[in-house]
Amino acid sequence: MQSAAKVSESHFEAAQQPRAESDLDCCVDGVRHDLEQAARGDFTAWALSNALETVDVRYRSKKTGPISATQRDKLLSSVIRAQLGAIRHLPESYSREQIDAGMQALAGQVMVWAETHERSTKRRQHALADLDAYARMFRNDLHNISLREEIDRRAWQRRDAEIQKLLRPDDGSEAVGA
Repeated sequence: MQSAAKVSESHFEAAQQPRAESDLDCCVDGVRHDLEQAARGDFTAWALSNALETVDVRYRSKKTGPISATQRDKLLSSVIRAQLGAIRHLPESYSREQIDAGMQALAGQVMVWAETHERSTKRRQHALADLDAYARMFRNDLHNISLREEIDRRAWQRRDAEIQKLLRPDDGSEAVGA
C-alpha cells in the first residue's frame, strides 16, 4: 500500500506534465481541429490556411521538438480528410492538382515534424525547401480564396440590405409589390 505522501507526489508529477509537451498537444489538437473544419466544408480555405501556417511555424522548431508517432498518424488522417474536403468544397476554378500538391506538402511537413532534429537535418535541404515552397504557395492561394469569399459575403450583405430597404420603406407607404 502506498503512503498518502507517495500517492500525492505521483499525482503532482503527473499533473506537472512538461509545459512544452502540453503546448505541443494543444498545437496538434488545434491543427487537427482546423483540418477537420476544412473537411466538413466549414470555411475550408480559411481553416486549411490556418492549419498550414501552424504546421509551417512549428514543424522544424527546435523549441517544441518532434510530435509523437500517434500525433503524426492522427494528423495524417486529418490531412487526408481535409484533402477530400478541399476537393469537394474549394471553388471548382481552383486546380485539383494544386490541392494535391499542397496537401502532399502538408503531409510531408507533418512527417518531418515527427522526426528528431538529427534525423531531419539528414534530409536534403533542397527537398525541404521545395516542401516549404509548395506548402506556402498553397497557403497563399487558400488565403486569397478566403479573402475572395469574405468580399463576396459582404457584397451579398450589401445586396440584402438594399433589398430589405425596398421591401420596407421608411416613409410608412406600402412596400413595393404588396
